[in-house]
Amino acid sequence: MKKYKSGVIVVLLILLFSSASDLFSKEKEYSIMDPDKISRYNEDRIVFQRIEKSKDVIKDDFIENYVITKDNSVENLFILKDRKIHFIVDGHDSVSEVQNFKFIQDSVNKYVANNDFWVNKINGKPDYIRVIYRRSDLMMNSNEEFVTTNFGPFYKTVRDKFIKLHVDKFRQLLRNRSESKLTIKKSLLSYRVNPENSTDIKQKFFMSAKAKANDGTVYYCEDADGDGITETFTATRDDGFDWGFESGPNLLVILGNTDKDIETFIGKLANESANGTVEEEKKMFEQFPAEKDVLNLMDQITPLDKFYE
Repeated sequence: MKKYKSGVIVVLLILLFSSASDLFSKEKEYSIMDPDKISRYNEDRIVFQRIEKSKDVIKDDFIENYVITKDNSVENLFILKDRKIHFIVDGHDSVSEVQNFKFIQDSVNKYVANNDFWVNKINGKPDYIRVIYRRSDLMMNSNEEFVTTNFGPFYKTVRDKFIKLHVDKFRQLLRNRSESKLTIKKSLLSYRVNPENSTDIKQKFFMSAKAKANDGTVYYCEDADGDGITETFTATRDDGFDWGFESGPNLLVILGNTDKDIETFIGKLANESANGTVEEEKKMFEQFPAEKDVLNLMDQITPLDKFYE
């Protein structure tokens, strides 16, 4: 009977902690970037978004209808220089075309897997470019072959350099934890015990970290599912630049990443935040006090009593 009760407790713990991921990995407020809605043109700016989400619809339980919300697979690279916008997209979908597609599928009662009406996915080949000067279009093209041929190498080089720059800056904040006011959250997600070996315990943890740079940029990284790989990394500056209400991070947002190239940049950030970077470990060893110095200190702070004979 005692063994049965223990088994029930373990099962309840597994169920409790397995559902905890929804608790800690809350929806991040963000909007898909719209260059027509930016708040100002009078400054040079670079913004990158990569959004990967499994859900992009809201179900209305009363009318059994799905309302399209946000593209669930898109990369946006936004460059504002000399009041001219260069906007390059991988996974571009026209909202009006998506709505038409949904209408057609609904009219013929055709099933769409996971109610995913966003048909164009990120594939490493930018498929949309738009150049705007003073809110007037100079060029617009949505042919993948044209955009990739002419701007593909530029897009990837700038994207990777931009991500790495912010990753390096965040790691610098990790190396100066007290000054950057680094805060870390670590919460148990799942707890599994091997029934045949009670000492064989597997745990998964939600981990996130947040730090602030001297220029006011706030960085955030997150491993939401406890697999040891960071899939969310954002950078935002509270300077009023946005593209609408609740635009979200206005410098960089990578949400739900599965791309291996980007993983090489951000994949270790949450773990390094919680456990330290290689540079921090090396610095700790270099600055660790020598044994003889500690022994001398011991004699200094714990002197023997002196008595007159």
